[in-house]
Amino acid sequence: MSPGPRPIVFLSDYGLDDDFVGICHAVMARISPRSNVIDLSHAVPPQDVLRGALALHRSLPFLPTDAVVLAVVDPGVGTPRLPVAVETARHGRLLVGPDNGLLSLAWLQEQGVRSAVEIASPAARLEPVSTTFHGRDIFAPAAAHLAGGMALKELGPLVDPRSLVALSLPKAGVEPGEVAAEVLAVDRFGNLQLSGRVEDLHSAGMEGVQRLDLVAGGRSIPLRRAATFGDVPEGALGLIVDSSGWLAVVLNRGSAAEMAALGAGDAVTLRRTVSS
Repeated sequence: MSPGPRPIVFLSDYGLDDDFVGICHAVMARISPRSNVIDLSHAVPPQDVLRGALALHRSLPFLPTDAVVLAVVDPGVGTPRLPVAVETARHGRLLVGPDNGLLSLAWLQEQGVRSAVEIASPAARLEPVSTTFHGRDIFAPAAAHLAGGMALKELGPLVDPRSLVALSLPKAGVEPGEVAAEVLAVDRFGNLQLSGRVEDLHSAGMEGVQRLDLVAGGRSIPLRRAATFGDVPEGALGLIVDSSGWLAVVLNRGSAAEMAALGAGDAVTLRRTVSS
């Protein structure tokens, strides 16, 4: 662990049009003024817990291991869902956020949870607690207190890690000559991240196949395997392995999502083109 206060990594669906992010920064600065706050993203689609969890999952290997990860995508704010802080089993990472699955892909990546607490201590929160802005009143203060040296157990009572809400990523279905997947996310460039990996293509016997069909909603669209965007002719769809190791459908200099009329949650099949 580095000397001094821990850094804080902040992810949310707050956007930047309002003052939510700035207020959370101000709260953290009052509590742990020497902590470096890294804004991972505040552009998670509103209330999209899975998209936020995926962002943490992709980013975690690149974050400082001593950072306190603060994540707020919380459609259940003010309901009985618990505000929690967890310590991961592998590296002892500290994660703070709502118990709605948002943190789960990160702690699953870390071989589970070593310890978890409910953020309930008045000393770790801003009182009185609003029913609509737990980012300000619970999560940001708790993250800052942890960054400043407060022990996890001081935040509140222990929570059984087995009771924490966990998301599960949809898995690709593999058959000879085809891979059935789901669109996990669409990024701002319109790239379609799929719930499949290159190993799924290998298992389907399509390791060296360069031309495939993207089948969705009764339509079949030709795809070309490529190593990068520039390998795909302009105006054509390509299939690449993205920077996180997932299969992704891309359009060189355009939006694959718009061209294919697909979005998050849609089912697709990658199928060997008959001629290949």
